[in-house]
Amino acid sequence: MAAATANQEDGMKLEKTLNGARMTVVLTGRLDAATAPVLGKLVDRQLEGIAELVLDFDGLDYVSSAGLRVILTAQQKMKAARGSMVVKNVSQTIASVFEMTGFDSIVTYERKLRQLSVAGLEMIAKGANGECYKVDDETVVKLYYDYIDEASAAREKKLAKKAFVAGVPTAISYDVVECGNRRGVLYEMLKADTLSKYIEKNVHRLDAVVEMYVGFCKQIHAIAGDPNTFPDAVTLACGYIDACGLFNDSQRAAIKERLLRAERQNTLIHWDLHPGNIMMQGDSPCLIDMGDMAIGTPYFDLGQIKQVLHYYAGMGLCQKIIGLDDAIALRVWSKFVAIYFGNPAPDELSAIEENINFYRAIKNMFLYLSGSGGEAMRSRRKDFIFQMLPKEITELK
Repeated sequence: MAAATANQEDGMKLEKTLNGARMTVVLTGRLDAATAPVLGKLVDRQLEGIAELVLDFDGLDYVSSAGLRVILTAQQKMKAARGSMVVKNVSQTIASVFEMTGFDSIVTYERKLRQLSVAGLEMIAKGANGECYKVDDETVVKLYYDYIDEASAAREKKLAKKAFVAGVPTAISYDVVECGNRRGVLYEMLKADTLSKYIEKNVHRLDAVVEMYVGFCKQIHAIAGDPNTFPDAVTLACGYIDACGLFNDSQRAAIKERLLRAERQNTLIHWDLHPGNIMMQGDSPCLIDMGDMAIGTPYFDLGQIKQVLHYYAGMGLCQKIIGLDDAIALRVWSKFVAIYFGNPAPDELSAIEENINFYRAIKNMFLYLSGSGGEAMRSRRKDFIFQMLPKEITELK
């Protein structure tokens, strides 16, 4: 990396850093008629050989029309050279200027993220990708772990909005935030609590509460998903099977064949539909944690629900992970599967459970790849995956 160089003009400081074909320009102060020529000279004379231009507005307070013209010139030069340009850390004030002038449709930019601390906040649930905290009576935050791709929070916010438009009862996602080196999504939740807490408070009428939970899940599973908006769960699952490297060729082919021969449904799944990801506003449920929304069979959801309410509860972990008493969680799962499938006969229930376990194994392939829980849990997941898959697959050579 080349040493940074800086230019100082009354009202603005410009600092340039080169890293191969990537140039980062940090601007501080005001980009107006008096200071725009400083950036203009750089754009005119120093973009030769640059494939990626980053304009960092973290310290920039103001942009005038003269500043916008220089930014537009830089964008045009990078486009002509088949390079890219992004404007980062854009304040709300400057973002409003971009929107009013139509720049938001011309220039790729990222808003400056609100800084958030979770110190002292109540953690209401945790999962493979992150944790949920109650910020105040009106707000919760889904905070991704630091090893999760930075783009995940923005992707979740986008999917949450599209899910809301599609008719999914979801909380309003209105901001992406930063907490140290972690990113998250803020959800507006007016005086809400998790379904886990709601179940514990209403355990005296558990049958009715589980019926409501099942009805909510079926409501999600009946919503048609636009394939141009939501990913296909089977396609994602096939990618997990290839990537986790646990299977020989025959096993891999058999798992995929079973996935592909199942009825392809165009309805939505949440893929982590446990009671820690459902918030209750009074007696009305709504969803948070929308980063894995996809199109597929409800069994993708049922597998993960069983993983949490049955497997984790059996290990004494349900209380820790989603805030639901382990003994109650086991009762919830038993009632859930019976209600969801209309009190099936024992032989029918056995076939249903086998199918659920198959889709549990698929989800655990994703968790294995993510490294969730550390190396000890990763090793346990490998054994678990083979336990959940049918013997006619695991015994293939």
